[in-house]
Amino acid sequence: MAGPLSGITVLDFTWALAGPYGVMILADLGAEVWKIETISQTEKRRGGGPYVHDVSTYFFSVNRGKKSIMLDLKAPEATEIVHRLVKRADVLTENFSPGTMERLGFGYEALREVNPALVYASTSGFGQTGPYRERGAVDIIVQGMGGLMTTTGHESDPLPSRAGYSIGDMAAGMYTSIGVLSALVERAQSGEGQHVDVAMLDCQLALMENPVVRHFATGEIQPRAGLRHPLSTPHQAFPASDAWFVVAGVRDRNWQLFCGLIGADELAVDERFSENALRTQNYEALEPLMFEATRRMPRDHWLEVLKDEFLVGPINNIAEAVRDPHVQQRDMLRELPTWTGETLTVSNTPVKHSRTRGGAERGAAMPGEHSREVLGSVGFLEAELEDMVARGVIAVEPASDE
Repeated sequence: MAGPLSGITVLDFTWALAGPYGVMILADLGAEVWKIETISQTEKRRGGGPYVHDVSTYFFSVNRGKKSIMLDLKAPEATEIVHRLVKRADVLTENFSPGTMERLGFGYEALREVNPALVYASTSGFGQTGPYRERGAVDIIVQGMGGLMTTTGHESDPLPSRAGYSIGDMAAGMYTSIGVLSALVERAQSGEGQHVDVAMLDCQLALMENPVVRHFATGEIQPRAGLRHPLSTPHQAFPASDAWFVVAGVRDRNWQLFCGLIGADELAVDERFSENALRTQNYEALEPLMFEATRRMPRDHWLEVLKDEFLVGPINNIAEAVRDPHVQQRDMLRELPTWTGETLTVSNTPVKHSRTRGGAERGAAMPGEHSREVLGSVGFLEAELEDMVARGVIAVEPASDE
C-alpha cells in the first residue's frame, strides 16, 4: 500500500545530515525522491563510517528510499536538466550555505519561474536572513549557541555537555519536513508554491520552549538538570542495586505512598520534603536518602513495585532499547538491502497511518543508479543520455576512490 505522500516528487539537493534527515521523513511517508549527487560521488565520499559491506552506514540510514542522480551542476547542460526535473517536481530541498543555489542559477526566484507551484525548502545553520546568514554551522555549534549545552549534563559538572545524538541537525530536518508538508497543504488551496526557510539555530530555540518562557517570566537561567527534572521532584533517574531506572508521576498527593513503597517512611514525615517546591529546594539533602533506599533492591523489583502507581521504566543502552519487545512489535526496526547485496538494519518511521502504510522500504541507492531512469522520465532520449555520460555531465555508476 502506498504511503500518504504517494504522488509527491521531491528534488533533493541536500547533503550531510540535517537536510537528508528531513527528506528521509518525506521518503518514508511515500514521496518519490530524486537525490542529486555530485558527478565524482563515491561511497567513501558520501558520508562517514563505520563502513559495513563497503557502504557508509551514516549515509545509508538517512538516504534510504531515494533515487540517485549524479550530475555536474557546473556543466552548461545542468540548467536544462534541473529545469526539466523542477517542472515535474512538487518540492525542492537544499541545505547549502545561503547564496550557493543562487550562484548555480537554481535559487528560488529563478526556479519559481520554471514551476510556480514549487515548494522550495532551504535548511541552513542560521537561515536566509539575519546577521549570521553567511556563517556556517554544524550540530554542535547550534547546540552551543541555542542554550542546550548549558542545560545538559549533571548539575555538579562545570563542563558543558553535548546531547548524545545530533539533535541540532535532526531537529532542523524535522522542522523542514513540517515546513514542506504545511506548504503543500496551503498549495492545495492557492495553487502556488513558496520558499520554506528553516534555520538550525531557530529550531534549537523552538525546542527550548520551557527554558525560554521561564527566563522571560522570572529571569531564571535554567541550570543543568542532570538526571532529574528542574521543577518536579522526584522526576528522575534512580540507582537500583544492579542498574538504573526512571520514575515520573510523583506528586504531593502521592509522595507519602512513594516513600512507603521504596521503604523510606522517614522521608514522608520530613517537613523539608513535604511539598514539591520544598523537595526541589532541598534536593541536595533528599537525593542521597532516596538513593540509599533504592540501592537496596534490583531494578526489576522497583519496576514491578512502582508500576501500578507511578510511571517507571528502565534506562536502556541502545542494544537493550532495540531488543525491547514493544519496540519490535511496533515495527520500529527495518532490515533494508544495500546496493552491494547485503542488508543493514535502520530505525523505521515512528508515524503510523491506519490506511496508508509508509515506512522505510528501500535502502540507499548506488551513486548514479537512477540517472538514466529519472532523466528519461522527464524527456531525455537514450542517445542524449549516453552522450552526457560520455562527456561527464551525468554518471550512472560510482566514481573510483583511487
